[in-house]
Amino acid sequence: MKPAPSVACLVLCALLAAGPAAAQACLRQELAEAPLRDDDGFISMPVAINGQAASLLVDTGSDTGLVTEAAAARLGLDRDPDRRTLLRGTGGTGKRVPNVLLPFLAIGGMRLDGESVPVGSLPAMPVVDPPVAGLLGADVLSRFDLELDLPHRRIGFWRIKAGSIACASPPGSDKPFEAIALRRDGDRLRLDARLDGQPISVLVDTGARSRILSTAAARRLGVAGDRLGADPGGVNAGIDLHPSEYHWHRFRKLVIGSETTRDPVLTVAPLAEPVDLLLGADWFAAREVWISYATNTLFVRPVVPQRGPDRRGTP
Repeated sequence: MKPAPSVACLVLCALLAAGPAAAQACLRQELAEAPLRDDDGFISMPVAINGQAASLLVDTGSDTGLVTEAAAARLGLDRDPDRRTLLRGTGGTGKRVPNVLLPFLAIGGMRLDGESVPVGSLPAMPVVDPPVAGLLGADVLSRFDLELDLPHRRIGFWRIKAGSIACASPPGSDKPFEAIALRRDGDRLRLDARLDGQPISVLVDTGARSRILSTAAARRLGVAGDRLGADPGGVNAGIDLHPSEYHWHRFRKLVIGSETTRDPVLTVAPLAEPVDLLLGADWFAAREVWISYATNTLFVRPVVPQRGPDRRGTP
């Protein structure tokens, strides 16, 4: 599925040299941009589904998109007789659900051809206008480079043809970004970090409302049992609707790239994912980020200094 042509800005970055090297230039085309919302850790944007206004959560940590049963009825989406999807969430395997057919999806000036999307439940979602119809997952997001600028409330979708080091930074950058190497896990992205001096694996997950550390990783760091139980917390569920207990715990130091966050408060909860930490919305809220699926690189520039306790959020 390819995005339809749109009126877009074509940026030709600096060529390394004349002649054959010119063919290795970095070509960037901005296909669309949209306003971005952050409602207590729910990152969403307006779209049009089947020609009708809706909002979708932006979820780089989900393998696939999803629409709710209520949204499917409101938008008049037909069931897909040939496909069903087994939903998995942070708590483990859920149930097999029916799919519906999206005639098309429009984001800004960009129109995407229709596809089959599972129908599921969201345990919580923000009250916004237009209402949230579901989520946009990594299967669609990974077709682009994403300019995710939560501090300035905008998201950009770019097509990148990477052939040289000319793609080593986002376009139009007047200030330096730090480049952090990413690894692909299907359509999802991981990076390496350190927490209290120990290496941890991290999933880039804009669908998580906070940074969520697995209870197994917390246990390796010596945070378990009565020590974790003394921390505040509650019970929540993911799209699999499996309830799980979480706690907020203050750690000493989280290092991602060259940036060190002192005394971070992380959500500790069971994770079925084979990673230690979900890098969620509270981290993105204070940074301009370019997620480059074309080059497997996360470009980051902090906007708000991170000092003292971090914003807490539920999973």
